[in-house]
Amino acid sequence: MSTSRKTVPGGKSVPNAAGTSNGSVSSNGHGKNGTSELDYERESQHRLRPQDNYSTIAACSHLKSVLESSARETALITYRQAVNISRPIDNDLIYTAKKDGSVVSHHRLLVRKSSSLRCTDCSLNNFHHNFTCLQCPHVGCFNDVHNHAYTHYKLTQHVFAIDSHSGLLYCFPCGTYVNHPALDKVRQEVLLSATDYSDLIKSEVDEEFDYSDVDAHYSDPSRLGVDGLKGFVNLGATCFMSSILQTFIHNPIIKNHFFNNDLHYFNCEKSMAQGSTLDENNACITCSIDNIFQLFYTSNSIEGFGMTNLLTTAWYKKKSLAGFQEQDAHEFWQFILNEFHSDYERIRSNTGLSPMSTSDCNCITHSTFSGELQSSIRCLSCESVTKTIDPMVDLSLEINHLKSNHPGSQIDLYDCLDLFTSDEKLDVMYTCQSCGDKTKAIKSLSVKSLPPVLSIQLKRFKHNSLNDTSSKIETPIKIPLYLNMTRYSIGHDPHDSEQIDEDKIFELFALVCHIGSVNTGHYIVLTKDGNGQWFKFDDSVVSMVSQEEVTNTNAYLVFYITHKI
Repeated sequence: MSTSRKTVPGGKSVPNAAGTSNGSVSSNGHGKNGTSELDYERESQHRLRPQDNYSTIAACSHLKSVLESSARETALITYRQAVNISRPIDNDLIYTAKKDGSVVSHHRLLVRKSSSLRCTDCSLNNFHHNFTCLQCPHVGCFNDVHNHAYTHYKLTQHVFAIDSHSGLLYCFPCGTYVNHPALDKVRQEVLLSATDYSDLIKSEVDEEFDYSDVDAHYSDPSRLGVDGLKGFVNLGATCFMSSILQTFIHNPIIKNHFFNNDLHYFNCEKSMAQGSTLDENNACITCSIDNIFQLFYTSNSIEGFGMTNLLTTAWYKKKSLAGFQEQDAHEFWQFILNEFHSDYERIRSNTGLSPMSTSDCNCITHSTFSGELQSSIRCLSCESVTKTIDPMVDLSLEINHLKSNHPGSQIDLYDCLDLFTSDEKLDVMYTCQSCGDKTKAIKSLSVKSLPPVLSIQLKRFKHNSLNDTSSKIETPIKIPLYLNMTRYSIGHDPHDSEQIDEDKIFELFALVCHIGSVNTGHYIVLTKDGNGQWFKFDDSVVSMVSQEEVTNTNAYLVFYITHKI
């Protein structure tokens, strides 16, 4: 079943459906929308948050009819419960039990929130794309794979759902978000009160934040935290780590993995054994990064995050990372990908699941970054071609001595790809598998299969083996916002350089840049959010940047995501 979609407040895409309203609302005090096991009380004054601007959204006839009926109070109670559950957990506050005053960990609250917002039909857990039905306990996902929120509406004619990201009400028959002064009052009471958070109440423990440096484009700083717009505190030459972590945090495919990583979350024996002590026997990279994802997307704090757990875990897993000397960001990226795969294989083995081949592996690394390169060697004696297929997780492109195809113009990423896939005469004699001659040959590379996320390293560092020194190549490379990989893939028409295969169009979403010299440099990262706005992360400092600045940045690593997602 296909549905049309349109853009709505908050930059989300939602189903634009047609149907009729039955106008009925039933109590929703159980199941996904209710929490009754824990009860909490406030201990001190809460921090007031700026109001949102959702009051400008109008009510529709369906909503007015419900709020003017006898079902009004039930609808408002259910709406309050849903907004409570959707509300971000503040990492800067503590939560205490009303019964005995004991402190309840953020981890426990996150688990409860995760359970409450899980899709009833497919168990997808994505805080940003699930809708809670106003008229029953159903929670439905909304994404390009499934749309159980819309399916539920079609089956039940329950016309209203609450967006778990914004707390807004969505009307399926109208195909848009709707609001009403009564709903707006409830939402503001929940957001500004510390006395009703899914029956979880918070108390203030830190000083007031100074939000004056936050760009005026974002009127509510708490949303910055929930959208992952926060930096990392530099713990001593750790910028190479934080820059790579930001590319993971703002990668929607990896984000989806971590919010639905039940296989690892419930079966990692190392995480269960950690308790309060972390050592080399229970260090787990996947668990450490999973914790970062949860805190980044469920806490409304915008303070820099101290990644002490990941830093210690990385030291245990790879001894060469120990210490506070500068490291290579690309090597750290490769290390993390290897750990993702190793952790996945370990969990499968522990749970009795059979090993998987690399081509079928569903780990974060292979399902996100894995593609295939085809190497073709043409014999100059008999003209036969021998092809070899090799796996790849990224492309490493030369930029040294690269010259633009257009003298006087700037070199761009396409020039690097042209060089990578161009014919190369082999320096050694080649023994042809077809004719048996030992002869000269030409080698070329092309992409056989592209991954969902295309990672590219621009080789800015070179080593001189004669004097054992390293240097950095500062050649400017223009980075396109969209990358057409058609002509670098097998099966393309070599005579049509403008050929476009929609499945091979990629969209830029992150760049890692190295500033300074080889030995005294610093890493920053630029990423794009879901609304298309670019941000620069310089350790704990976050600022908005223009597209022009992005495309003209001297990138070291670039990350593209397939545009069809």
